[in-house]
Amino acid sequence: MDLPAINAVLRINDELETLPQISFKLPNGVTLNGRTLSAQEPSTASTASVPTHVILCLHGYLDNCHSFAPLMSVLALEMTSASVAPIPEVYAIDFAGHGRSSHRSPDAHYHQSDYIQDIVALITTQGWQQVTLVGHSMGGIVACSVAAILSEAISRLILIETAGPLVDDESNTVTQMRTSIDSRISASQKLPKQPKDYLAVLQARMKVSDISVSHADMLMRRNLRFHQPSNEITVDASCQWGTDSRLRTVSTLRFTEGQAQNIIEHIMCPVTMIVADEGFERVKIQAKARADWFNQVNIIHTPGNHYMHMQYPQLVADIIYQTT
Repeated sequence: MDLPAINAVLRINDELETLPQISFKLPNGVTLNGRTLSAQEPSTASTASVPTHVILCLHGYLDNCHSFAPLMSVLALEMTSASVAPIPEVYAIDFAGHGRSSHRSPDAHYHQSDYIQDIVALITTQGWQQVTLVGHSMGGIVACSVAAILSEAISRLILIETAGPLVDDESNTVTQMRTSIDSRISASQKLPKQPKDYLAVLQARMKVSDISVSHADMLMRRNLRFHQPSNEITVDASCQWGTDSRLRTVSTLRFTEGQAQNIIEHIMCPVTMIVADEGFERVKIQAKARADWFNQVNIIHTPGNHYMHMQYPQLVADIIYQTT
């Protein structure tokens, strides 16, 4: 790889730091940090500053709010051009344990139900009543349950490369629990392996996710902690993980097919499901099989892979504005 060229890409991505930061303290003590296009400060007490319309973006597993950085750049241009009215508040947050959000307490783990609770608590404590949920992968899985629980507050649901909850047959329950417990015991007995340097991190992420060096940098610099300012990071920079190593342990339980159907059938708002041509095969299969479970769904096939929202942010922005 051309190291000077990669460093040049890193310098371009330094502008990510110009996106305003946002922070929400939840009742359970978790702090969710992220980025925003909003000029308002978050409020938990007064309804006077509650925005009329909120776009809340939820990222995928082991990602962070920078997954939506390309989309937020496009949305910012749309707002500046005054082509959107009324102008929504846009928030992209890091799930607990990811990015810059706080980790759960040492005696806790990362259950899907806890992610759902965090987002339900965020929406209710902020008093948001007209929310467009945009969820990529795991973020979309969580968003489905949030939309089912808070049907009065969620006005639109946009699912990117997900068709709802992951499921398993109930006959695998004990095996799943045993594997989960073993993984947690093992993780607690060893220190997380730290990266050799930033280049090694970028190369690994590009290979795993089939994304560009620019998009790998967007995601990974927020998941890491460096010893120098973010606008001085180079490929040979030393770094260590800022994300919680417990995120990589195995889930204890999965929903059954019937539970997934019950969740989806309780989603009352219109749903747009984005399925990428080169995305996950599982999503394609589930999108077709579950289409009849949704009360209102529009399935859109797009170019790109599992990270199509980073590859084609204008396309996603157009879909958001067509459905809000």
